[in-house]
Amino acid sequence: MKEFYKNPACSIEDRVNDLLSRMTLEEKIMQLCGELPSNFIINGEINYDKLKSFGKNGYGRITQYSLTGLVNSAKTAKISNSIQKFFVEKTRLGIPIILQSESLAGYPGKDGTVFPAMLNVAATWEPELARQMGEITAEECSAVGINTVMSPVVDIARDPRWGRCYETFGEDVYLTTQMGVNYVRGVQGKNVSCIAKHFLGYSETQGGLNTAVTRLNSRELYEVFATPFEAMDKLAGLDGIMASYSEIDGLPVGCNKKIIDDLLRKTMKFKGLLTSDGAAIWKIYDYFKLAQSYAEAGLMAKKAGLDTEIPVGGAYRQLAKFVKNGQLDEACIDVSVKRVLTIKFKLGLFENPYVDEKQVTSLFSNPAKKKLSENIADNSIILLSNKDNILPLRTDTVVALIGPHADSKRYPISGYSYPAYIEMVQSLKSQAKKDISFNGIIDEEHKQKDSQSFNAMYNMFQDNDWKYLNDTENILQDMQALSLKEQLEQFYSVNYAKGCEVSDIGFSNMEECCRKAQDSDVIILAVGGNCGWVDVTIGEGKDRCSLDLSGLQQDLLKKMQVLDKPIILIMYGTIYNIPSMQNIKAVLYVGLPGPYGAKSVANVIKGSLNPGGKLPITIPRSIGQIPVYYNHKVGSGYHSIGDKTMSTIFSGGYVDGDCRPLYPFGFGLSYTTFSIKDIFIKDKDIVLGEDIILSCKIKNIGSVAGSEVVQIYYYFKNAHVVRPNKQLIAFKKVILQPNEEKTVLFTINTKQLGYYNEEMQFVIEPGQADLMVGTSSEDIIYKAEINLIGKTLNILGKREYLSNVEILESM
Repeated sequence: MKEFYKNPACSIEDRVNDLLSRMTLEEKIMQLCGELPSNFIINGEINYDKLKSFGKNGYGRITQYSLTGLVNSAKTAKISNSIQKFFVEKTRLGIPIILQSESLAGYPGKDGTVFPAMLNVAATWEPELARQMGEITAEECSAVGINTVMSPVVDIARDPRWGRCYETFGEDVYLTTQMGVNYVRGVQGKNVSCIAKHFLGYSETQGGLNTAVTRLNSRELYEVFATPFEAMDKLAGLDGIMASYSEIDGLPVGCNKKIIDDLLRKTMKFKGLLTSDGAAIWKIYDYFKLAQSYAEAGLMAKKAGLDTEIPVGGAYRQLAKFVKNGQLDEACIDVSVKRVLTIKFKLGLFENPYVDEKQVTSLFSNPAKKKLSENIADNSIILLSNKDNILPLRTDTVVALIGPHADSKRYPISGYSYPAYIEMVQSLKSQAKKDISFNGIIDEEHKQKDSQSFNAMYNMFQDNDWKYLNDTENILQDMQALSLKEQLEQFYSVNYAKGCEVSDIGFSNMEECCRKAQDSDVIILAVGGNCGWVDVTIGEGKDRCSLDLSGLQQDLLKKMQVLDKPIILIMYGTIYNIPSMQNIKAVLYVGLPGPYGAKSVANVIKGSLNPGGKLPITIPRSIGQIPVYYNHKVGSGYHSIGDKTMSTIFSGGYVDGDCRPLYPFGFGLSYTTFSIKDIFIKDKDIVLGEDIILSCKIKNIGSVAGSEVVQIYYYFKNAHVVRPNKQLIAFKKVILQPNEEKTVLFTINTKQLGYYNEEMQFVIEPGQADLMVGTSSEDIIYKAEINLIGKTLNILGKREYLSNVEILESM
C-alpha cells in the first residue's frame, strides 16, 4: 500500500490519516508521551540501549531539551541529529520526534540571547519587540534542533505575591493579548511551534500560592483569562496550549472536562494540542489525591481530553491496558495522536528532521540579537517618581552606590533563563545523594534504579563540563553581562558598599554603607529580589506573604532614609512595599532587565536615555490592598469606595489606610512633557459590529526626545451584568523629538467589546459607553460618551481582539 504520509504533495490532513491508519495501539500511545533527556543522555553521550527501551515504537517529544546545550550548543545540534536519525531510521514508521524547551527569556543554552523578563517586555508597551524577541528565540532554538517552545506565559497576573508574575505580561487582558499574539507570530513565523501557558487561571490562586485553588466564575474564566489564548489561536495559529496545575471547582485543569471540552474545544474552538504541565498528571494522584494510582490519574486526564503528558509519559505509557479492558475508547487516543502528528507535519519534520551543524556557531555570534535585548531593557525602565527633577543626575555628583543589586551581574536576569538552568543543575548535583524532587517534577520512574528522574539531570554532563558549569562568574563574563557599578563608574565618582545580601540575614555591612553615604552627594540604593529556582526570592513556587524587601534590605532602606541624603531607589525583580517615601527623591522600577539592563539603568540615571516604560501591573500601597488592579468591577475595588447615596457611616473604605494604589497600571514618567490635544471621535453613534474611530494629536513640548503611550479605555454603562469600571481597548507608544507632533488614529471594532450577558450569551449590546483617553489608567485627560446602536449581536466565534493603530503624519 502506497505510503501517502511520506508524500509532501498530499495535504497534512490526508498524511495524518494515512499514517494513523498504519499505527499500532502502542505506537499511537507513544506519540502522547514525553521524556527527559537525562533518561538516555549520560556523561554527554546518547545511550542507545536506553533510547531504544522507550523509543522503539516511536515517541512524542523530549522536553527540557535545552539542558543538553548548557555547555556547548553545537554539541546539542549534533545530538539532535542523532536522536532524529534514530527515530527516522530505527523505528518502523520513521516518525520524527519533537524536541522542546522552555524559552521565556530566549533560548536557554550556551551562547543563546538572554532577554529581559516578559514583564519587562510588557513594560515597553511595544508589541513589535515581543515579535522580534520571538523571532530570535525561534532562530536560535531551531539552529540546535529545538522545534517547540513552551512559551509565552499569558496568565493574567493580578496578585504580586505570586512568584511567577515576572513570566507574564501583567494584569491586563488587552496588553497581554497584544504581546502574546506578536510573540507567537514571531516564533511560529520561523517554523517553531509555541505551547502557550498556563490554561487556565493559574495566576489567580488563593493567597498568591503556586498551584492553590483558583476561585473564578465562568464569565471571568472566558472573558479575562481565556481571551489571550483564543486570540493567539485565531490571529497567530497557535499550535499548542499547556493545561495548568490549577484546581477549578474541585478538579485540576488536566482532568477537568468542563474546562477542556466545554470551554477550550467547544466554546473557543481550539483544534491544537493540549499538553500537561510538568508532572501535572502525577499531581492529580499524589498532590490532589484524586486517583488511587498514577496510571488511574492518566486515565482521568485522557478521558477529560488532555492530549499529551510531560515531562515523562509515566502514566500515558500505561493507557493501552485501559483500552484493552474497555475503560478507554481507542478513538480518544486517535484524536490526540492526530493533533501531535499534525504539528510534526506542519513543522516539516518528515521532509527535513535534521539541522545544519556547520551553521550553529555563526548563527549564535550575530551581535544584532544582543542589541535587541538591550533595546527591550532600554524601553522597559519605568520612572515612578522624580521629585525636584533629581534625575538625570549631573556627572559631577559623588554617588554612594548601595545595595545587593549594585554590583551583581546575575540578579537582573530572570528565571527560566540560561544562568537559572545552570544554577539548577549545580544544585541538583550538590544534592545528588538526597532523595529529592525538583519542584514537584517527579514520576514513578524515580523509584526505578535503571531510570533517571528530573533531579538526576546533572548526570548528563561529563566531568570536564563541570569545570565550566561551576564557574558562574566566568559564564556571566562570557555573556558580557554588566553590573550597575561597572556602568555608573564610567560617569560618576562612586562610593560602593553592598550593605547586605538579597535574603541572607547573616551578612551586613550597614555601618560601611552609612560612612559611604555621608561622604557622597546622593544615595543610589539598588534593592529587590533574585529570580530562578535555587536560593531565590522570585520564581516558580517562590511566593510571598509580604511585600517587604527580603532579608535585611528593608532595614537597609530605613538606615539610608534617616541620613538626610537624597535617595534614588532602584527596584529590581518584582513589586515591593515602600512604607515611607522619606528622602526618596526618585524611584525607578527596572524589574528583571536582563544581562545588559545595567547599561539601560545607568543611561537613564545619566540622562542619555529617557525612560519610557509604563507599568503593566498595579503597585499597591500595602499587602492588605491585594488584589488591587485597575479594571476591577463596578461596586468593588478602589473606584467604588464611598457610595455617594449612603451616609458617611456606611460609606466604606479602609479605616487604616488609603484605598488607592501607590502607582496605577499604565503609569510612567518621562524627562520631557507631552500634550495630547484635538481628540476627535469620528461618529459618536456607532452601529454594533462597526468601528469606533478616534484620533488625537500628541506633541513633545519639552526639551529632550522621549516617548509617551496614548491609552484608550472603555466603560459600557447599560449592561445588565456588572462590568469593569474601565478596560484598556487600544494603545500606541509614540516617540517624539522636541517640538515634534504626530497624529494617531485608532480604529476599534465594537466586536472587541463583547461580554457574557445575564443569559450567558457572549454579546455586544446597544447602549451608552464612556470612551477615555489617558496616559495611565488613572491619568485620564479626556472622556466622551458614545452610543452603540442597533440590535444585540451574539459574537461568540466572531470576536475581534486587537485594534488597529496608525500614525498619520509627522510635523
